Amino acid sequence: MILYTNMGFGIALGALLVSLTNLIYTLLDGHVGKPQNRLYLAIQGILATNAVCEMINTVARDQAPVSDTAFLALQISQFIYFMTHTLLAPMFFFYISLVVGRSVGGKITRRFKGTMANYLMEVIPIIVLIFMELFLALNLLMHWGWYYDADRQFHRAWGEYAIVYALSALWSLVSFVMVMHSWSILSKGRKRSIAICFLLVGAGVLIQMLTQNRIEVLMEALGFTGVLLFIENEDDRRNVELQVYNTAAFSLDLSATIRNRIPVQVLIVREIRFDKTANTMVSGRVDRDTINQAVAGFLTEKIKWYYIYAIGHGRFALTIYNKTPEEVRRLAEEIEARFGAPWTLDGTDVYLAARIMSIEIPKYAKTVEEVVYIAECTIPEHMQSRIITGKDLEWMVHHAAIESAVTHGLEEGSFEVYYQPTYHMDKTLHGAEALLRMQDKELGMIYPDEFIPIAEQLGLIDELDEFVLREVCKFVLTGIPQKYGMDCINVNLSVLECMKDGFAEHVSGIVENAGVRKTFINFEITESVASKDYEHLSSVIDQLRNEGFLFSIDDYGTGYSNMTALFSLGADVVKIDKSILWNAGESALGMTLLKTSIDMVHEMQKKCLMEGVETEEHLRILRDMGCDYLQGYYFSKPLPKDEFVRLLERSCTRVESQVNV
Repeated sequence: MILYTNMGFGIALGALLVSLTNLIYTLLDGHVGKPQNRLYLAIQGILATNAVCEMINTVARDQAPVSDTAFLALQISQFIYFMTHTLLAPMFFFYISLVVGRSVGGKITRRFKGTMANYLMEVIPIIVLIFMELFLALNLLMHWGWYYDADRQFHRAWGEYAIVYALSALWSLVSFVMVMHSWSILSKGRKRSIAICFLLVGAGVLIQMLTQNRIEVLMEALGFTGVLLFIENEDDRRNVELQVYNTAAFSLDLSATIRNRIPVQVLIVREIRFDKTANTMVSGRVDRDTINQAVAGFLTEKIKWYYIYAIGHGRFALTIYNKTPEEVRRLAEEIEARFGAPWTLDGTDVYLAARIMSIEIPKYAKTVEEVVYIAECTIPEHMQSRIITGKDLEWMVHHAAIESAVTHGLEEGSFEVYYQPTYHMDKTLHGAEALLRMQDKELGMIYPDEFIPIAEQLGLIDELDEFVLREVCKFVLTGIPQKYGMDCINVNLSVLECMKDGFAEHVSGIVENAGVRKTFINFEITESVASKDYEHLSSVIDQLRNEGFLFSIDDYGTGYSNMTALFSLGADVVKIDKSILWNAGESALGMTLLKTSIDMVHEMQKKCLMEGVETEEHLRILRDMGCDYLQGYYFSKPLPKDEFVRLLERSCTRVESQVNV
């Protein structure tokens, strides 16, 4: 039997005052719009109701044995207490599911790759909640939960322990598991407040069980005060000027959505600016902050404000849940249409411009970082549409993925040097060309025409070229190239690297420190690169050739360079582009062009290497024209180092067999 004392009345009164204070503060502060806010208000309302019930119980308990009115009041307040207090654990579960982003907008939201099991995980909590309330309601007839004996003394029955307490403990346990699962994506304030809430409520339940003091409601009210201060008070998440969420909130909320595998579509409204082409007034008369405030106000008319984030100056993100791509497309079109009409700013009608990007998650982006990159990256000039989605977005996403892969490629071991052999006209080995290849763990093989331009844009091409040179030096130091009679290994140079001051000294230092003979390294520069600055390039080549390095001009025949200037460069070998060889078999003019190219190279006292050799007919033509070196799939495609070494071994074995015969 529980003894109700004056101290119990004071504890209940304290709980009531705390709950009412939290309620009033929340209402006055305006935190009432979100489902999360409404759940918090409901929890505080229940705690206030429980506190009032405790106060009535304390007063009526002593009078119940002799007063029918007091006994009736005691029964009613006890019934209301159990019916409402039992709601706290499941409501806290639903509240936490909103805080950690497992539920969105108070609705059941299908997960990625939704299954019946996932659906049941959303529905079962509601079924359990209804069952608990029905069980307590039936107590009026069945007395499974509690009852009063003939002396009007209160007694707990089996159902309170087996159903109410057990299920409440289960609700709390599941809530705790949800918090732990989402711990890494919660802010520090939210972590503290949730931890304090669990601690105070747990302490209240334990103290009440051990001492029979009715302190549980007060401890719960105090615990939810911490929730009010650090979760319901969202000052650190709000953009006060625009009355929407800020970048930090966007990162946390979207991380939670992705972590909980909830599909979402993000509309990025960006490049919001004064449209100079549509206005005759001076743009300086319109303040940028005024523009952003007007756009934010319009967006809140289309969707609820707590799904809108200001993620940079002139840039907003809208998170759209439970909508089809067609519905999101219509919303994007409505926003785009609004920018086609004038805006009244500071009493003046002006036109604004914007671009809209529709990102479906997880289809087009799988992380917050990918979404942010897409939101901030430069839109290519060929994309003229005001709404970017579909194939254009896929291109940008793919470009973003490659950029990320290139950025981390060296540290993750994604790059590897392949080797393609070169041969003399008698099919004996001459050397090899070192070619950089990229194999990403997620994207698979990324070809040079994709990652090289991106590496140049990111300023990483120097590191990649240096990586290739160092790998080649390591290979040369094994002695394998020399063992099989290779004269040199060709290493490609980028235009950005060879034009930099100090390039020659840096490259020379790498090879010297590696202990490799410089005459074994043949640097290749494409004709289009060479045509950019002959004077500067010529000085670089001369400096490196004086130290012993060899040089080749690559892809000769693809550019429109000055022939005299090109051949005046100190190159040892000129590589003729494969297109000239392939065209030679198509027409007499093509054959003439091939012969003229080879003769011109020889007249300039340089060796000629032909790319793209694939057939015996190619060999016959080139032999008749006196070409020096050959390279192409007729001999081998580019191979990883280990496969290349095996190729050399097989070639050596075959030659030895022919000699023995």
